[in-house]
Amino acid sequence: MLEILLGAALLQLCLVHLTAYAIRWVIEGRLREDKRSLFDAPLSGALSILLEIAASAAIITLSAADLILSVRKFPFARRKPQTAPPPEAKKQTPAPREEIPPVILLHGAGMRGLSMYPIARKLRREGRVVYMFTYWPPGLAFEAYARQLRDYLESLRKENGYETFDAVGHSVGGLILRRYLALYPGSARIRRLVTIGTPHGGSELWRFAPKSLGRQLRPGGEFLTRLDAAPPPPGAELIAISSDFDQLVVPNENARWEADAVANHAVENSGHARLIFHGEAWRILRRALF
Repeated sequence: MLEILLGAALLQLCLVHLTAYAIRWVIEGRLREDKRSLFDAPLSGALSILLEIAASAAIITLSAADLILSVRKFPFARRKPQTAPPPEAKKQTPAPREEIPPVILLHGAGMRGLSMYPIARKLRREGRVVYMFTYWPPGLAFEAYARQLRDYLESLRKENGYETFDAVGHSVGGLILRRYLALYPGSARIRRLVTIGTPHGGSELWRFAPKSLGRQLRPGGEFLTRLDAAPPPPGAELIAISSDFDQLVVPNENARWEADAVANHAVENSGHARLIFHGEAWRILRRALF
């Protein structure tokens, strides 16, 4: 029975990606005045699509594991009351830290924090302190997620004394970070912000997304217009990484962050989820954070 369910899930994942790539082929072809049909597409793209399906399956599995672990932590059993610690044992507010700031990782829509583990693992090998933030539940306005992020960063500040953070957002995680910066300029400072496959200009696939998500990803829509009107935070380093083979940010140029202070970089032959694993994307990210 489990094998049947897994097979059906994999088949659905393949169909979703193939459909997205077919739509992308048509839209990108119109923009470039390329009149070739989908059947004329180069076979070299087939391997990239297979790798994208594998990457998507991996981050979905990581997100599912994250959800299972979070459910197991729920306090179903009644806990025994704890006696209050003596006054001298109370935790003191730590002094502000001056060393290299920690990195906050934000995942894409519908995923959870652990889906960013491939990047977190590499950063930790380089000696960075990393936190994988989960905004939840799905379907809320990005303002709500920005408020969750504010509260999370404030808790890290109080517990560990951090005053400055670096941040990396995959997909809509980058939009949530931008919304946080616009709504809470007086909160924890973001020193460097890197977006990966973020639909800064929206996506033509917004029509196929859940209503709340699609409305916020509509190109030229109210949310993105309001977001672009907010000036970039002064002093922050802003980097955007896009791909020329992204099947979810359509057209692909919409993953560019069109602002004067932003350094835009593009990688080749990487799908939306695969950007988390892509070697060139990692090299750009590493240069940005070190």
